[in-house]
Amino acid sequence: MDFTLYNQISNGLNWLFPKRCLACDRVTHTPNIACCDNCYSKLPFQSATCRRCGQRFSGHTDHCGRCIASPPDYDLCYCPFSYESPISDQIIALKYRNHPELARDLGTLLANELQTSVSVLPELIVPVPLHLSRIRERGYNQASLLAKQVGKILDIPVDYTLLEKAVKTKNQAELSLKARSQNLNGCFKLNRKIEAQNVAIIDDVVTTGATVGEIAKILKKKGVDYIQVWGVAHTL
Repeated sequence: MDFTLYNQISNGLNWLFPKRCLACDRVTHTPNIACCDNCYSKLPFQSATCRRCGQRFSGHTDHCGRCIASPPDYDLCYCPFSYESPISDQIIALKYRNHPELARDLGTLLANELQTSVSVLPELIVPVPLHLSRIRERGYNQASLLAKQVGKILDIPVDYTLLEKAVKTKNQAELSLKARSQNLNGCFKLNRKIEAQNVAIIDDVVTTGATVGEIAKILKKKGVDYIQVWGVAHTL
């Protein structure tokens, strides 16, 4: 490849279609960073969270009492942001307002934080699957788009078809904590054997952990040793 020509074309495209800040929409000159410096410093970063489930807590250990007593099937949960504006606004627009292009910026933010916060990266990334009817309705799976961007930046393969949501379920956001777990029983299907021993499940938002927990349970039963959960944001 002629990299001189490639750089000229790339520079030309950046001039015609300049990168804009995720939060304030001003033109930035840092293509691999989703926010300008001013907005980045104001993002709702998480602090003092349980390393296992990602929930906020003020203890002096890595794990909260709930995870010590009854740990989830996944081993680590990392979500750099709280589900607050402007991150929550962008996720809502990505999921419900037909803005799939926002996955690039949100995925970039997540990948950049992962590089400095997770010591051992996985062998494989698996996005949380949507039921086919939901994909037809929305036009895309936002978790797959996020996984694509994160995998590209971190140089980790993504398997988009390893898991399938075979049963259409009620919207998790409308259900109680107990009902969320029951709602997901048996809805995910593993399509083939998995060889990777360290796997990351990726979603846009982690709330109770019921969805990723159900997937982690399936993967652990099939021999996966270590499961990470990655999300852009965790609810308060």
